Amino acid sequence: MDTGLTNLKDLVIGDRTFQIPIYQRNYSWEEKQWDDLWNDLLYLKADKKHYFGTLLLKKTERFKKSGLKSFEVYEIIDGQQRIATILLLLREIISQLNGINDDEIRKELERLKEDYLKYRKVYKLELLGNDEEFFRKYIMDGEEYPDEILTPSQGRLKEAKSFFRKKFKELKEDSTPDKFRDFLLGSKQKIDNMEIIRYEVKNDTDAVLIFETVNDRGKELTNLEKTKSFLMHVIYLSVPEEPEGHLNQVNESFSNIFRWFEEIRDAKRGKDIKEDDIQRYHFINFYELNKEEKRKDTASRYLDCLKEKIRRLYREDEQQCLDYVQEYNRDLKKAFFTLKEIITYSEENGIGNLLKKIFSLERVANFFPLLVATWIRFRNEKEKIENILSLIEAIVFRVYAIGRRRADTGINLLYDLAYRVHRENLEYEKIVKELSGLIRYYEKDRDFEWDLKVENFYDRIARRDKIYLFFEYEKFLREQSRELLNIRFEDILTPKFEIEHIWPDDTSKLNLSEDLKEIHEQCKDKLGNLTIAAKSWNARWGNEPFETKRKEYQNSTLRVQKQLSDFEEWGKEQIEERESQIIKFTMDRWKI
Repeated sequence: MDTGLTNLKDLVIGDRTFQIPIYQRNYSWEEKQWDDLWNDLLYLKADKKHYFGTLLLKKTERFKKSGLKSFEVYEIIDGQQRIATILLLLREIISQLNGINDDEIRKELERLKEDYLKYRKVYKLELLGNDEEFFRKYIMDGEEYPDEILTPSQGRLKEAKSFFRKKFKELKEDSTPDKFRDFLLGSKQKIDNMEIIRYEVKNDTDAVLIFETVNDRGKELTNLEKTKSFLMHVIYLSVPEEPEGHLNQVNESFSNIFRWFEEIRDAKRGKDIKEDDIQRYHFINFYELNKEEKRKDTASRYLDCLKEKIRRLYREDEQQCLDYVQEYNRDLKKAFFTLKEIITYSEENGIGNLLKKIFSLERVANFFPLLVATWIRFRNEKEKIENILSLIEAIVFRVYAIGRRRADTGINLLYDLAYRVHRENLEYEKIVKELSGLIRYYEKDRDFEWDLKVENFYDRIARRDKIYLFFEYEKFLREQSRELLNIRFEDILTPKFEIEHIWPDDTSKLNLSEDLKEIHEQCKDKLGNLTIAAKSWNARWGNEPFETKRKEYQNSTLRVQKQLSDFEEWGKEQIEERESQIIKFTMDRWKI
């Protein structure tokens, strides 16, 4: 094929097929891009042509044969998303034309399929990896979808087909049969006439260099996709002969990484985690700092730092550069798999319960690098994992929840610790010592006790954290009474439960003297005057005097309420007594 201006019909029809080179990303277009393409064609006037952009190709030395026919194989360096989508759209047009009651059109459909989609067993376009068979069978051949979609790109291909099918269905419902047939034929003609600037590169090195330059076109690449293409680019440059084996390793790793990320995102714990987050957590564990660098700062620009490091190694020693790229690839794969294990861990045991608690407190982001590092290191030593998780939970509760420290408090210490666990095999005893030291530094026992005693405890501490404290106290009281715990923390977190003021915040039903009003104001928001209650219970009894509520406490299913019926009356003295009881429990429960 000659370089220059052509149309899609002349590009696709002929004795040639197209493949996606291994360093490319998988199919990534989504509804915005499909909708743009649809509208471009829908509103394009019949006498106008749609400009489809530049297509970068590389002719290979491979051929595909079917009977007497032989097809040249071209790799698509840039333009995969557009070509895959337009062929998918053409496939749907052919399917819609098959339903038209017109014998002349039906006779031409087989030739259309051979020209644009598939000649016998030779497909016009072949995608990457697991997507190749999916694109053949379920998109081009129109077979039923399998029960399991293995990759995110397969899901997007399926959604793209559904998107265009829905658009055609809407038009069909609003048109006469003749108008709908004319629309289908007109759309096919518009696609045939799409203008393309075709540019052909000569070799693999040129191909991957150009791809690295232009791969931000169309739908913007994620950093993870940019990392994949960059690693492959470096491998091409570092391995002058037969780089396919190295490239296959990277491609296989990233296929797994993208699949595991979908599992992470589909899990309740992972719904807010992004690809970039996980890659940044791994970078914290993997990257060796220069003396003047801090992990928090480098983590925010991890991809730039990674590229700078690899480029520097390439200039100094190509083999050392290749070794580093391969190590990074293996380690990144391990990090994604490990985080998938943590996010989806569901066993009802010590580890499972501790993970539930840490995620329930919603301050886990600072600890992901350390969680991944320690999980890899001690995955077969459950007691050590449990002890580390217990310390993380204590940091979250003492330092962030009760101590109200800033969200990034201790982050460089945690990041450095995660790196030393992962790259320097820091001893278990030192990990425990450093985590305990972090607690003592930011929320020592004296500070912890003071923060529990503050007069404005109710306003100062977040609702979730107050509920967490009282839920743990409820468990403690039930253990003492040898009662089963028949309620979950997730249930108490719902709007069905509230924090109740035992001595009511609203004093309209209380007969208080001026002196008592002052004492009430000082005591009402203290820890000792708070408990958990069902919302319906609180709405009915919450503002009643203690002597009225005391009878209701006796019948409560919650121990933290039932225990209150032991008091004959309620005021400052009782609040301080109960506060002391809860603080004693809290200091023991989160002891270091």
